[in-house]
Amino acid sequence: MTAAPLQAEGYAHRNLDRAAYEHFLPLVRRCAMRLARRVPKHITVADLVGYGWVGLMEAHRRADGAMPADEFDAYASCRIRGAMLDYLRNLDPATRELRRSSRKVTQMIRALTTRLGRAPDEGEIAHGLEMELEDYYRLLQRISSAGMARLELLDIDELEGDPAEPVDDAISKKELSAATAEAIELLPPKLQQILALYYQEECTLREIGVVLGVTESRVSQLHSEAMHRLRALIGRQ
Repeated sequence: MTAAPLQAEGYAHRNLDRAAYEHFLPLVRRCAMRLARRVPKHITVADLVGYGWVGLMEAHRRADGAMPADEFDAYASCRIRGAMLDYLRNLDPATRELRRSSRKVTQMIRALTTRLGRAPDEGEIAHGLEMELEDYYRLLQRISSAGMARLELLDIDELEGDPAEPVDDAISKKELSAATAEAIELLPPKLQQILALYYQEECTLREIGVVLGVTESRVSQLHSEAMHRLRALIGRQ
């Protein structure tokens, strides 16, 4: 049963009572689950929920006790999400650097595609990033090993600037699935084959390497590149 709206008089209190907990629990978990789908897989929903509660307590501490319930709900939502984003931004420097590098790869692929009127090859991407080809391969491998080579990954800096979260997750997922299907058809055949083997046939990277006659690490690099190309095509960074 949905908890009744809270009375504004209690909002300025530092401590959360049971009614406040029940009222905001769905919001905190929903925000955490949405962010968890967009960040490296080692970050758990539980981690984000914990920081969300910190944000909620901060909202209670700072809010004017006379603030109407609907205004406080909006204010608390911002504080909850803000606390989670603060946590993500404060992750170790290596993670932040990889996130920035991943964003640069996606942006370069998008820019080259627009300029060339076609999908750029690996050499052109590496040249655009002012990197040697082998260094570009190593970067893709590092991004993949960190769990960041996923279509749903969005960078934390961009999450902060996103418009309001989608009202209907089912609609959002449906639209993303349709856009993904269209984008996959625009990928080079080898990358399409890797995605089909990995996601549809559920082959391991090692098994895919045997099929393609390449090493497991090379498959990992190609999978990472496929994800960045998809994100560039779909318009997500």
